[in-house]
Amino acid sequence: MNKYEVKDFISTTVNDVELSVEYLAELLKEKKQLDLFPQAFRIIGRILNNEIKRVRMALFKCHFSFQHLNLPERYGQNIMVQKKIYVPRKEHPNFNFVGRILGPRGMTAKQLEEETGCKIMIRGRGSMRDSKKEEINRGKPNWEHLDDDLHVLVQCEDTPNRVYIKLEAATSEIKKLLVPTPEGSDELKRNQLMELAIINGTYRPTNKYGNFVLWFSARLFAPVTPLKLISPGTLKNQFLVSPLKSPTVPSSTQLTSPRDLVAFSSCFQSTSPGLNPHDSSIELPLNQFLADPGSNFFD
Repeated sequence: MNKYEVKDFISTTVNDVELSVEYLAELLKEKKQLDLFPQAFRIIGRILNNEIKRVRMALFKCHFSFQHLNLPERYGQNIMVQKKIYVPRKEHPNFNFVGRILGPRGMTAKQLEEETGCKIMIRGRGSMRDSKKEEINRGKPNWEHLDDDLHVLVQCEDTPNRVYIKLEAATSEIKKLLVPTPEGSDELKRNQLMELAIINGTYRPTNKYGNFVLWFSARLFAPVTPLKLISPGTLKNQFLVSPLKSPTVPSSTQLTSPRDLVAFSSCFQSTSPGLNPHDSSIELPLNQFLADPGSNFFD
């Protein structure tokens, strides 16, 4: 593995997720700024929304049990079917079932709707965020569901040979979401909380692999005397680098991210044949990192 392959390894296996999260946060920040001018940049707004959706789905997409619904060709007239799934609120009064099903800004429910073709709604007592408004609407026409227990209403419209396949897929996944998960082992909740923090602008990235990246990059890409510039033409006389004197290597505290360290080190190419990426002094800590990503490699 040469140094360029290792750089690719680091960027793809360590930083991709965090950088994508930071990218999503930047997209949402720009969307808030763009929303101040709703009629001025409609095409840009549409492109930005599509990009936010693409990145969000890549990061926080729920992996439902079905990969793709195998539906037969349409046959007959469309019919509308629906099914109620009651929320086990009495058995688990402190569990936030509604938030788990809907997700941040309703994203989890929207994803399930897109993948199944069903409409998913929360109905019944406690389905409205404003309890006072719920009491006011109770008993009025079109609000009869407020007299029922809290439930998820799934509706689907399609031909008879397709509609029940869609309905079964949606109800099956909702039933799984209604099974409480022990605290600390709920991957869906962690993703939803991270996504909510990104949306609210309170996300603070943390990289548990930072120690490994800094150590591995420094060991593998640290300049060794003498140095030669790989592409001197790119500098265009902006800097004067002596080939007989190594530049001062920034300390780890001066590097704002592992990407900065790799970018710095990639400007130089060592002429010393003694730096071997497969050296056991590098391989041993790498194996240690794979066994324990939280290890500290700075002696």
